[in-house]
Amino acid sequence: MVLGLAVGMAAALAAAGCGSGASQRPKALTLSVDRPSGLAYQPVGVKVAGADPGSTVTLTATAEDAHGVTWKSKAAFKADAQGVVDLTRQAPTGGSYSGVDPMGLFWSMDPPTGSPAEGFDSDGFTATITAADQGATVSADVARQFESAGETERALTVAEDGFEGHLFLPPGIDKPRPALIMIGGSDGGESMYRGAMLMASYGYPVLSVGYFKVPGTPPVLQSIPLEYFVKAATWLEQQPQVAKQHTMVFGASRGSEAALMLAQDFPDLIHGAVLIAPSAEIWDGLPGPGAAWTLHGASIAPAGTDIPVDKVAGPVLTFAGTDDQLWQSLSWARQIDEELDHVHAPYPHSEHEYQRAGHMVGSIPYLPLLTTYTLSGRTLQLGGTRQANSAAQAQTWKAVSDLLASLSG
Repeated sequence: MVLGLAVGMAAALAAAGCGSGASQRPKALTLSVDRPSGLAYQPVGVKVAGADPGSTVTLTATAEDAHGVTWKSKAAFKADAQGVVDLTRQAPTGGSYSGVDPMGLFWSMDPPTGSPAEGFDSDGFTATITAADQGATVSADVARQFESAGETERALTVAEDGFEGHLFLPPGIDKPRPALIMIGGSDGGESMYRGAMLMASYGYPVLSVGYFKVPGTPPVLQSIPLEYFVKAATWLEQQPQVAKQHTMVFGASRGSEAALMLAQDFPDLIHGAVLIAPSAEIWDGLPGPGAAWTLHGASIAPAGTDIPVDKVAGPVLTFAGTDDQLWQSLSWARQIDEELDHVHAPYPHSEHEYQRAGHMVGSIPYLPLLTTYTLSGRTLQLGGTRQANSAAQAQTWKAVSDLLASLSG
C-alpha cells in the first residue's frame, strides 16, 4: 500500500510519430514515493507512471548538504509496456548507478565538483526527485531524518560528567532497555554523533562518546585510558532507561580496539561488542610511536599484540568488507570470530563480510559517502564501491537493530 503519494501532472504534447502528420496526445506523468518522510536507514520506493511505453524516462535527485552545497544524481530508465518505471525492480540503462537498487539515486549523488571526497554532511535533508519524459516533468520531495519524533538529546562534558558525548533517548521507554555506546576511529571528535542519533530511533538508549579532539581530552589518539570509557558506561548503566548488564559497545575502525578490550576487561559492565572494520590487534597511537590505549596508567600491551576474547561476556558481531584498503579488517574479523569459537564463547557471535565493500561498512545507510579519507594531509583509500558500501551499511544496521531486539527478551 502506498503510504504517501506525490503526484504532478504535466501538460505537454508528445509526438506519437515521426512524420508531419503524426498524431499528438496530452501526457499525464505521475511520480509516487511510498515514504515521503522517513528515517535515513529506511528505503524508499519510487515509481513513475503515465510515460510513453518504451520511452526513456530520466530521473534525477538533488539535495542540499549542511554547507549549502547541492548534490545531484541522474539515471535513465526504459518505461515498460504500461508506461511505468519502478525503481524497486528496474535497473537504469545509464546514469550515476547501475543495477536494480531502489536507493541508487540517493547514495550516488555527487557535488558540483563531481567528487564526493568530503562526504555528504547533514543532520537531515530533503531530496527532490524529478522524472522527465519527452518534455513532461514531475517532482516529489523526500525528507530524510536522523532523529525520530519525540527523541531527546542530552549533552555530556568532561568537566561536568567525566567524559564527552551525547545521550539519545527514544520516546516512550516504559521499561529499562539494552543500550549502546558508539565510539569512532582515527578521525577523532565525536564522530558517532549522527549515527547515535539515528540508531536511537530503533527504540534503544544510545550514547555517542568522543575520546580525543574534544574538550577535556587529548588532541591526538595517544594514551587514551580505558577507564575513560568505563566512566561513560558506568554513567549510562545508572540511567533509569537502561537495563543493567545490557550495555554493548559499538566501535568502528580504531574504536573497535577499545570496544573489544572493554568487552574483554570489563565483562561485568560491558555486554559484548559490535565491531566495524575491526582490528584484532592493539596498534600504536596516532601519530606514533607510543601507546594508543592505557589501563591503570600503563600501556596495555605492545603494538601487534592480539586482543584476547576469553573473558567476553556477551554477543560479538564483526563487520568487514572484502575490499577494505585501509587495513586488513576482513582477516581480523575472521580471526576474532575464530578465537571466540576456540574459547567456546557461550554468547552468540557472528562474522559478517560484504563483497566489494570497503572500510565504511558501518556508516549511516544510503548517504553519498566517501571512499577516500584525508588524515594529516594524506589521502587514504578506504576501498569498496559506493554501491557495495551502501548495501553493506543497510545490512549492518539491520543486524545491529536485530541484536538489540534479541537482548530485549
